[in-house]
Amino acid sequence: MSTNDSQWTQPTAADSSSAPVPPPPTGTPYASGPASSTNVFAAPSSVPNPIARPNDPGAASTVSSKRGWFIVLSILAFLIVILLLLGYFFRPWGSTPREEKNSSQGYSGSATNTGNLSSAWAAGVGTAWTLDSVSAVRGEHQDVVTLVDGTTLYVAGTPSSHEGIDVAAVDISGSQPQVIWDSSDPQARRDSSRLPLRMTSVGDKLIVGNYTVDKATGEVQEAPWIDDSPLTAVGDVLVTCSGAETCAGWTWESSEWKQQWKSITALQDTSNEIWDMRDSLVVGSGDDTSVLAPVQGRRSLQLINVHTGTVATLSDSVRMEQSGYRRDVLVASDGVAIRDNNDLVSFYDASGTLVNSFEMTRYLSAIADGGQAPTLEELQAYLKSGKAPWTTGMIEASGPKCEDVTVSPTSAGSSRIVHKAKGLTVSSSDPCYTDIDEVRMSPDGAAVYVSNGNSTEIEHAYFLDTNGDIVHEATDMIEADEVTWAFDDLIIAVSKGQVTAFTPASA
Repeated sequence: MSTNDSQWTQPTAADSSSAPVPPPPTGTPYASGPASSTNVFAAPSSVPNPIARPNDPGAASTVSSKRGWFIVLSILAFLIVILLLLGYFFRPWGSTPREEKNSSQGYSGSATNTGNLSSAWAAGVGTAWTLDSVSAVRGEHQDVVTLVDGTTLYVAGTPSSHEGIDVAAVDISGSQPQVIWDSSDPQARRDSSRLPLRMTSVGDKLIVGNYTVDKATGEVQEAPWIDDSPLTAVGDVLVTCSGAETCAGWTWESSEWKQQWKSITALQDTSNEIWDMRDSLVVGSGDDTSVLAPVQGRRSLQLINVHTGTVATLSDSVRMEQSGYRRDVLVASDGVAIRDNNDLVSFYDASGTLVNSFEMTRYLSAIADGGQAPTLEELQAYLKSGKAPWTTGMIEASGPKCEDVTVSPTSAGSSRIVHKAKGLTVSSSDPCYTDIDEVRMSPDGAAVYVSNGNSTEIEHAYFLDTNGDIVHEATDMIEADEVTWAFDDLIIAVSKGQVTAFTPASA
């Protein structure tokens, strides 16, 4: 399991050159008479035919001409056949025509996001459209981030010079993207440039680093959290953290941002995976709603109450033992579980109170992300028995090379097996312990998306057709700099100076 997104919430052209033309065949007979030219297509010689009748002077010439043209046409036909055969055998087999590989089929889905995978992904992945005209991806940028809010895609980037900010809003509900606005502020400066660029949303405001953007107009304004970066938003409260030892809560009141609280935390880590969990780092509800603080891996995890700023340390001490570290952080709807390097799992409620702890089975079937989050009670049951009724299903690997994936939908009948899915396990022989970064499954179990973890040198991402036993490689998603699940049937990826939307392949 990984803290990258929550475990429970959503987060060339073909070679057209012709084959070489073979030299003219040697030894080709001429129409008649002695060879007077090296050109095999030259007109035949008109040497008198000794058997021609004196009263028919043109007979020899006519017969010779007919024979000559017959031979010429035969040679032409022979050469054409040779060229066709050479083209057939030397064509670049296995290459994909550019128009087939890069063509955009458009998006034809319902633009909804339930957090689960659409069963249409069983057909594999296709390109819906590409977008390279917005300022956030034109030219050289240090960071480019995306956020989908409803049916609007926001793309933000900062130039490599650290000066300026580019933001665009794009309507992605139709067949092709429609740019709503595209703003650039060359004077903007990221004071929190030591932190990765982050973007979130509060009401009618888009938060990009230490700037706010009006969602309706694209107007960019500097925000008061000069040294902070947005962590997440809960209701009308924006939580920012410095990457050092402080976090703060902000609300938009009377046309300005007002700080509600500022708290001191344990030493933070600017590269901590908690930064990437986005909205899934929120636990609890009402007055007990808290967020995970992005503290260092060898510091005890902390929760911050979003309304009061109260910090709760999920341990008896802020600093962990020298030999200890967090293996996993599992977020529930009403609390959080922490698995340490000894496979001891401790469960805390939203206020930071320890409610249970036990040693878990080290290897369990991987469960599908998306949909609702489990309760602490459901999470404990899963870590004891391997049952996960709140999710769409589970997968595990088996077989002589650990390349057979058994897919077990929660409420869609019996399990099914997909073969030849490489690189999803720690080793290539029994026991086949999975090392998986992300799993998504359609409710009917017909389609599964799975990507591997860090145990193999080669990254893999697949869409599995569980009914047809077909593995579709999703190479473009691996190579992307950032991937966002926009809808159940639409994925947004940023790479190589463009935004690409992927959707299930056309039937």
